[in-house]
Amino acid sequence: MFKRCGVLIQPYADARFVGRLLTSALAWLLVLFSVASLVEPIAGRLAMVLLMPFVLLGSLLALLCLACLLYTPIAWLCAAVGSSGAAVVRVSNALWIERSGERRSFSLLSLTRARLSSSGGEVALRTDDGDVIRVRVDDPVDAERLLGAIAAGRARGTWSARLYDDAQRPLRRRLFVGVATLVSLICWSVLDFDLALSLGVITGAAAWVLAALLREGSAHRVLVAGTDGLSLRDEAGERFVSFGSIERVDETALGVELVLTGGEELPLTLVPPQLLRDPSETGLSMVLAERRREHLLALVRERSGRGAREVGRAGALLERRGLTAPAWRAALRRLVSEAGADYRTAKLTREQAFAVLEDGDAPAELRIGAALALSSSRDDQTVERLRIAAEGCANRDVQLAIEQAAEGDEDDGMLEQALSSSAARPRLDAPRCATPAA
Repeated sequence: MFKRCGVLIQPYADARFVGRLLTSALAWLLVLFSVASLVEPIAGRLAMVLLMPFVLLGSLLALLCLACLLYTPIAWLCAAVGSSGAAVVRVSNALWIERSGERRSFSLLSLTRARLSSSGGEVALRTDDGDVIRVRVDDPVDAERLLGAIAAGRARGTWSARLYDDAQRPLRRRLFVGVATLVSLICWSVLDFDLALSLGVITGAAAWVLAALLREGSAHRVLVAGTDGLSLRDEAGERFVSFGSIERVDETALGVELVLTGGEELPLTLVPPQLLRDPSETGLSMVLAERRREHLLALVRERSGRGAREVGRAGALLERRGLTAPAWRAALRRLVSEAGADYRTAKLTREQAFAVLEDGDAPAELRIGAALALSSSRDDQTVERLRIAAEGCANRDVQLAIEQAAEGDEDDGMLEQALSSSAARPRLDAPRCATPAA
């Protein structure tokens, strides 16, 4: 925590959004005008009727353009001025800026750039959206201490980091714009200029829409590390890698590389490649990325090098053994109830159930079983420990199953989905290899 720092917050994200909105509105207004220019000579007598929707939509776009045009310079000016004052800077589950009567937070995951002023007395942190947080520090060492706290910060029990593509993406947008320009020139050679320009604009709009559908560079990949493993998430879905399936972890120039059971190599790029290509983006931005890489290396080596955990009799009692979901749930709840404590029934203590639940190396089926066994007790301490265990899960299906157990509202469909995942199958005899140093 940094007390009474001079902090300047510049909300450039809002100004950038208004600027993009203005550009989009102008582009679609031009497209609408081009389409209307093509429809008018073809429609004949029905031109006025057919063009009426174009006129109404064009009027709305024109009003939007006017509003954005008036507000854009104001937004940029307000962002440049920002809001400044003495504040407490704290890093926990987010970057918190606390002032008298004001408390703002910035996601640790969104903080990807940092720069130290030439005088060494100010750190400028930049988010993915463009917001800039300028923090006055007494010593450049405090700047690296702040970045270290950001790199190691956890949110809801898990640690997260952005993943990048270390290869340059195809320049689809430029290709499409080039095709649109070529179409316009070809049409201009055989048609009137107005008609050729309209066809070119429509072709460019189609290229723009297609490029947007391909979502070039817009899909964010995120790495989430929990007590049970690593989760690689993007808009297409999620891939879960348990710590038990990691044979080795090696440091690379842009991140780390995991060698999984079976020989699969999984590269994880944590250092933005543009930092190496842009000479102006060096210094603390690279320090922040390298600190995140170091934290991930230490985390994976700690978890994957522990050796097998003995779940013993508790694990044997928690196994599903082919039971249906309702029957398994009922049997698990009897394990920790006083009714099951006779000489004919094996008894599972609450301490044993908690030990399996809070062991990230235990198979997910057993952790879910422990949560279901404990869900019969509704005291505050049990519910809180169930929720903390759920927050530490990187596997979202397992996390949701434990959360439902904490709430006492289990869903058989979600339970089956969590158990059917590859990570949820017990691997009591799976060997773990110690991770050698890179």
